[in-house]
Amino acid sequence: MCSSMTMKPSLTTTVCVARGPQTVAEHVVLGLVTGGLLGVGLIIERREARSIAFTNPGEWLPTGPDRGEISLSENVPGETEVQYRLWCRGLARRRLLHAVVLGALVATITALVFGWLIHISTPVGIVVALVWDVVARFRQRSMLRRRVEAFMHNTNYLRTV
Repeated sequence: MCSSMTMKPSLTTTVCVARGPQTVAEHVVLGLVTGGLLGVGLIIERREARSIAFTNPGEWLPTGPDRGEISLSENVPGETEVQYRLWCRGLARRRLLHAVVLGALVATITALVFGWLIHISTPVGIVVALVWDVVARFRQRSMLRRRVEAFMHNTNYLRTV
């Protein structure tokens, strides 16, 4: 299984699967509809022979990607390359909200409990919030990439009726 990840506004992951493109497309659609691939609430917008587009409407703070595109290509007969592009603005808003609340909590606790001055406790809270946001971003991107790779690796065990 080959995989790669590039840093763009969208999360892009490529996975190679030793199955035909039609079978992989059926498994991807099944994973999107059942919520086993990227979470519940995804709606398939368009499905073509070699691409699938989906969205997650209606949520301001979704637990999964806002929208995505999946492209299939067959490089070697019997092996399909699956490329996922995911846009995660809702996850970024959720992560930013957590960071702001944590930073404010740290600034308040350091000022009230430890008696630090505001001009010391506020920058400490800001630094904690920034570190939290950066670490959470890499953790979320890694989690999404691992879910996609695990799902595609396990397509050999999935059977559609």
